[in-house]
Amino acid sequence: MMPQPLDTPKGNAMCWICRHPVLKLVKPGNAPAALTSSDFAITDSRYGVTSDVYRCEACGFLECPYQADVLPFYEQLVDSSYEEGRAERSLQQKQLLELVAPRGGGKRLLDIGAGTGMLVEQALNLGYQAEGVEPSDWSQSMAARRNLTVLKGIFPHPLLRGPYDVVTLVDVIEHVPNPVELLAAIRDVLAPGGVTLIITPDVKSIAARLLGGRWWHYRLAHIGYFSHGTLQLALENAGLEPEKWGRPAWYFRGDYLARRVQTYLPKFMRMAPPKWLRGTTIPLNLRDSMYTICRSGCGPDR
Repeated sequence: MMPQPLDTPKGNAMCWICRHPVLKLVKPGNAPAALTSSDFAITDSRYGVTSDVYRCEACGFLECPYQADVLPFYEQLVDSSYEEGRAERSLQQKQLLELVAPRGGGKRLLDIGAGTGMLVEQALNLGYQAEGVEPSDWSQSMAARRNLTVLKGIFPHPLLRGPYDVVTLVDVIEHVPNPVELLAAIRDVLAPGGVTLIITPDVKSIAARLLGGRWWHYRLAHIGYFSHGTLQLALENAGLEPEKWGRPAWYFRGDYLARRVQTYLPKFMRMAPPKWLRGTTIPLNLRDSMYTICRSGCGPDR
């Protein structure tokens, strides 16, 4: 397929961060003609498959303006492979909670995009009064089986009211078409002295630059691609003040990670991972994701 011309998208598309109306196509889409909920699985390994990605000519934010109506796909999503890695992923959730523990003044916590409740579960183990919200029927039901308070839906949610001492947004903001509005809603439910932890891939990281269009965070589920600069701008526009930045680590089961690495190899070189890898846990920090811990400030809409 021939690359599309670098033109401004038709219609009323504009930057989701700064509202600038001029967007330029930088990555032509290679998505299936008809999308299904499985295309949005967390464990989807079709790296580099996206809808059309446009860059804002004012702030540089990358977005998929014609793939904004993604909520129905998440509501129908079932991702059993994700739940199979619960033990390893829970290690990462516990580590994230250690980042905010010295900063949050109290113990009331909300996890937005809670999935099957891994972070909520770890927060309860650490003495938090923790709850979450999740759009996937399947994920919410898996959390309910563990007696975890994860409500079905999205945030803001009528049954979730602040103030919260800690709000976590882990690998969520890249999935939504209204990032500034979501951040502002988080600001509004923070308790005095409360903090929010935000994690998202960094499109200007070394790994992203080296891999280009085959970067593993270029995927259909991601419709917004942040750099440090564009995330900083989104936070400012939402009235949140960052007080710390860093690079989070992840934990994966060995065989899962081996299969993911092999997607970059020619098919004839791929093979089944050795069975002993299944029992190993591998910590990994490729420094291509970023976290920030923020407090409520006084943004332009306040």
